[in-house]
Amino acid sequence: MLLRRKEPVCVCTRRVHKKKKTNVFVILSSGLLIYLIYLILTRHRRYEEKEQRYLTYLPHSGLSNQRIELANALLLAGLLNRTLIVPPAFLGSVAGWSRNDSLMRYFEWLTAAKDFEGLCQQPSAGNLSTYLVRSRCAGYTRFGVIAWSELHDFSRLFPYINIRFQTIVSIKQLQHDLKLKPEDIYIHKDQKLYDWRLYEDQKYAQELLDQGLNYFDSFAGRQFFKVFTVQRWQERKERLLYLGGIFGSTRLQITSPEHIALRDLISTTLQYRLNTPLGDTVTNIVNWMGGKGTFMSIHFRTGDQPFRKLISKNLQNFVETMIEFTGNTTDKKAEECVNVPANKQIPIGNPGSRVRVYIATDHPDPRSDDSALLPWFHQFPCTVILNDVPRHLFAPLDQIHDLVEPRKSLRSHLIPLVDAMVAAHGREVLITPRSTFSKYIEGLHRSWIT
Repeated sequence: MLLRRKEPVCVCTRRVHKKKKTNVFVILSSGLLIYLIYLILTRHRRYEEKEQRYLTYLPHSGLSNQRIELANALLLAGLLNRTLIVPPAFLGSVAGWSRNDSLMRYFEWLTAAKDFEGLCQQPSAGNLSTYLVRSRCAGYTRFGVIAWSELHDFSRLFPYINIRFQTIVSIKQLQHDLKLKPEDIYIHKDQKLYDWRLYEDQKYAQELLDQGLNYFDSFAGRQFFKVFTVQRWQERKERLLYLGGIFGSTRLQITSPEHIALRDLISTTLQYRLNTPLGDTVTNIVNWMGGKGTFMSIHFRTGDQPFRKLISKNLQNFVETMIEFTGNTTDKKAEECVNVPANKQIPIGNPGSRVRVYIATDHPDPRSDDSALLPWFHQFPCTVILNDVPRHLFAPLDQIHDLVEPRKSLRSHLIPLVDAMVAAHGREVLITPRSTFSKYIEGLHRSWIT
């Protein structure tokens, strides 16, 4: 029995010996296979890096304009099958469009990491260099930098558009990061802000040129005299296509159902996120107002032309429209303010002048004695503006810091976004005609209030 027990041991020993040889062979074979796979993948990756093509653009102006640029760039990247290099979002007072290289230098200096706090001190008498730096530092104090992904969720676009976020706005940085040679880059410099318009339908584009209708009439005048087609950009062989500007809500004229669907998906994607400290702040204020859909809202543009000269006309239209919604009752007690039903299936009723209203506006002091908006507050005394909101409700904003200079708080730069986002939570929101930002707020309202 013992011998019989040993026999399997001996056989097992021989098998182990053979197995060791087999294992060595398997290990060597596996190692060789892994190495071959590594070589193939490395070569493929290098090929992809060499062949991958990119699109980027130079941002400018306020955040609303930058978002329109981003939407256009995303759509164009999809049309051209190029990876979009997305610069960061700039909050606050940002330089407007320029056709020279000054805008590029402006953003390059302000997005490259440096000791801004140390550099941007009061200038020293007799030291010219401190005054030169001070002029650049003016931009640093006037605006903040934030990643677009902090404002919007891009995950829905990833299956359709390759996106790469870039913090530093610099040609040199892109050359380094993407391993580009100077001949790999094509920079298109516009002669005007509204320089060209892209048409997907080549036949229609040619008809416009033949008929001399190659322009677009808007309240700002005639725009887009140059007619471009998708093929114009597709024919560019350079790996990086750098557009000087791509602003304009009517710049890209597309016709195919596939691209229209992509444009709509981009529009949905570029709605503000609510699952962020910014969104938490908005939720705090909306709840303080009584909850989403329980108040009426107005987004009132007054700060620049053409809106400044239309304040009185727009104010009168807002008053008339609000009365249509809420009635003209004025017999309620002065201290009593009325919220409206959040459920849109339930009629608003007749709260009249005592209805609770939230006004989001760029007016510096809406209730001042010389304010053109003052008649509104006499008509609707239960109106709330951002300055009426308790300060502690803004606390979540203290968690958000500048992308380039983390010591810098973005709280003050985010206030206009909070203002607009709160207005979008009203049961009804009245918007300023011809304002693309107001139109955007109306879109948020449709998405958030059903």
